[in-house]
Amino acid sequence: MKKFWLVGLIIAAMAVPELLQAQVEVGAGTLQIGGKVKWGYTYMAESEDAVGAAAAGQVSGFDGAGIEQFATTNVEIDINGTVGEKVAYVIELQSVNGFDVLVSNPNEIGAIGVRQAKIMFKDVIPMTTVTVGTFNLPVSIYQPRATNDYDLIVLPLLNLGGAGNAVGFYGPMGLGWQATGVNFAIMPADMVELDLSYFNGNAGGGANTEIDLEKSWLVNLKIMPAEGAMISIGYLTEGWQENISLPGHPASTEQQNATGWVVSGAYDNKKLEANFDYVTMTAKDYQFYKNKLQNLTSTGYQVTVGYWFTDAIEALVRYENVDPNTANTKKTWAANGYPSEYDQISILTLGANYRVTENSEVSVNYLFITEQGDEINVEKGKTPLDTSFTPPVPWKKGKYQSLDNDTLLIQVQVWQ
Repeated sequence: MKKFWLVGLIIAAMAVPELLQAQVEVGAGTLQIGGKVKWGYTYMAESEDAVGAAAAGQVSGFDGAGIEQFATTNVEIDINGTVGEKVAYVIELQSVNGFDVLVSNPNEIGAIGVRQAKIMFKDVIPMTTVTVGTFNLPVSIYQPRATNDYDLIVLPLLNLGGAGNAVGFYGPMGLGWQATGVNFAIMPADMVELDLSYFNGNAGGGANTEIDLEKSWLVNLKIMPAEGAMISIGYLTEGWQENISLPGHPASTEQQNATGWVVSGAYDNKKLEANFDYVTMTAKDYQFYKNKLQNLTSTGYQVTVGYWFTDAIEALVRYENVDPNTANTKKTWAANGYPSEYDQISILTLGANYRVTENSEVSVNYLFITEQGDEINVEKGKTPLDTSFTPPVPWKKGKYQSLDNDTLLIQVQVWQ
C-alpha cells in the first residue's frame, strides 16, 4: 500500500489548533466546555460493502471493489458542570461518521446526536451516585470511556451497536447503544463499586407500536484490588421489540428479551496496559427448528494489550471474536431464515499511537479480518448465491461469504 503521501496530510492536520476549553464559575457551581475532533483514512483492498446483489440468473456484484476514503469521523462538543456540591451534569453532542457508534444516530452522516445527557446526584443517598438521563452503561472496558480513549481506532465488535448486527448477522448481543433511564453507583469502599441500571429497551428491529417498550436492567460488580487493576462481572437483560416471523410463529410485533453475562478485567501501570471482555447473551425462543422454537446464544470476547515505549509512542495488539449463534450448525436457522453454519468473525488488530501533544494523537491500525467460510471467487463460481435458481438464492450453507478485506486505518484526533 504505497500511500506515503499521507504523511504530508497527517502533518498538515496536526497544525489545526486544539479545541478551546473554558471553565467558569456560575453561581454556586461551575461550567466547563470542551470538544473532540477525529479525522480518519480507510483503505480496504476488497470490501464487502462494495458487494451488490446479483441480477437474476447472473453471477455479478461480488467483485468486492476496494474502498479508499477520508472522513471526519467524529465531531463532538462536551459541556459539563456542577450545580452546588452534590449535583453535576454532562452533555455530549456528537456528529459521527464511521468509527464512533455510541451515539443515537450512527447511520446519519453529518447529523447531530446526543451521546450522553445525564444528571448526577452524589451522596444524596449515602455512598451512592444516582445518574438519570441518557448515558453509556457502566459495563465492559470501552462502553463507559470517552471517545478519545478507545486505545485502538475502532471499538471491539462486541461494543459496536450490537455485535451481531455490527457484522451483518442476527445475534442479540449488544453493548453499543446508550441507556436512557437511571443508574445507582454504590461505593461502600474505595475498591468496590456496584452499579444498578434500569433503562429503556432497544427498539432495534420492528415497528415501534408499543409505547412502553420492555425495559432492560444491569447489575455490575466492579472490584479494584490494587492500583491500576480492575475486574468486573455484570448480569444484563436487553429488552427490545421487533417483528419476528418464524414457522408456526406468525409475524407480529413481539416483545423480545435477551439475558447474559459480561466479564471484564484490566491492568494499567502507566507503561503496560491490558484488558479483556467476555460477553454471552441468550435470546429466548428466537430461532425455529423441527417445529420448535429454540434459544439463540451469542458470544464475544476481546483481549487488548498496549505498551508505551516512551511517553509519546505506544504499540498495541487486539484479538477479538464474535459468534452470533453458538449453535453454529446448518440444522439451526435464524429468525430471518438464513443458516448459521458460517457466521463467526475474528479480527487481529495491530496498532500504534503517537501522542503529539497531551491532547492530540496520530494512530495507525491494520486489521486482519477472518470470517468463517470460504472466500468469494467469482471466476470459480464461488459466490454467496446458488445460480441454479432464478433468481439466484443464498447457498443453504452460506459457505462463500468472505473476502480479503483486511483494512488499513489512520486517524488524527484532538481533544480538550
